[in-house]
Order: sequence, then structure tokens, then C-alpha cells
Amino acid sequence: VIKVQRKGIYEIMARDIGLMKKAVKLLPPVSIKEAVDLNLVLEELWRVTQEEMNFLTEAANISEFAKKNKGVAFVKTPILYREYTTTHVLVMEYIDGIAINDKDKLLQNGYDLNEIGSKFVDNFIKQVIEDGFFHADPHPGNVRIRGGKIVWIDMGMMGRLTERDRELISQAVEGVA
Repeated sequence: VIKVQRKGIYEIMARDIGLMKKAVKLLPPVSIKEAVDLNLVLEELWRVTQEEMNFLTEAANISEFAKKNKGVAFVKTPILYREYTTTHVLVMEYIDGIAINDKDKLLQNGYDLNEIGSKFVDNFIKQVIEDGFFHADPHPGNVRIRGGKIVWIDMGMMGRLTERDRELISQAVEGVA
């Protein structure tokens, strides 16, 4: 797969964020504006967007994710071709597989849906609690099943937790249990 950044996308996104910031100033005083700092939300959106537009960041995410999940037999990460990857071009292995939510196709191919679900949840909990580095956009388009493995793709948006955050989440999970 060759992922190429659309020409001029950075400028388009910067303009759009700027327009949204101007629109926030026009909102009447009694609105959601009082409950939520919309400027802060827009700044976070712009920060995340900038990260996603730098394919070297995504390449680093792929490498780190692969390293952290190397010992997980049922998880796979696309092979990254770093020698061809730049800020604006990302080259990696094509992942065909079956979308994780395509129940009929998974069953036709002999997969156990309960096993897939359990392994998916186990791996995601490992990412959050143990690694503190997790896929922040785990929708069905970004998770495939291929050769009996869960393959995570599109790692432009990843989450990170501090040791303290992981400890607090772990305690909360234990408390609920």
C-alpha cells in the first residue's frame, strides 16, 4: 500500500481550523461555549491532525506497535517499508483479510466469533494497561482478520498513557470487577 498525502491538505486543514476558530467567536454567550472550551478542542483537533499528516509519525507508531505486540501470537502489524517512507508518503504491506465486523464472512471462513472478540478485547486491554500505547481509532475499517490473526492497520492516531494513568485505570477496572 502506498499512502500519499494529498497536495495542499495541510493548508486546507489550517484554513478550516482557522475558520472554525472564527466561528466559535460568533457563538452567542449562552451556549455549549460556556460548558466546553471550544478553542481548546480546536487546538487539540489541529494538533492531532498535524500528527496524522506526518507519515513519519505513523511509521514510528507502526514500528512501536509491532515491537510491543511481537510476543502476541494472534496479533499482526503490516510490514513497514521504511526505506520508501517520507513525511508525505507511507509504504507498507497490503492487508486484505476480513473486516472484524463481517460476521458472515468470518463464519464462512471457519472463525469463532467469541474467540475473535475475546482476543480483540484482551489485546486492546494489553495496549492500554500494560503498554500505555494503544490504537486510538479501532473501528472495523482499521481491524482485519487474516490467517487467524488480528491485524491492526492505520496507526496515524495512537494514544499514550503515563504510568500513573495506567495504574489508575487498572485500579478502576479492579474496582468494577
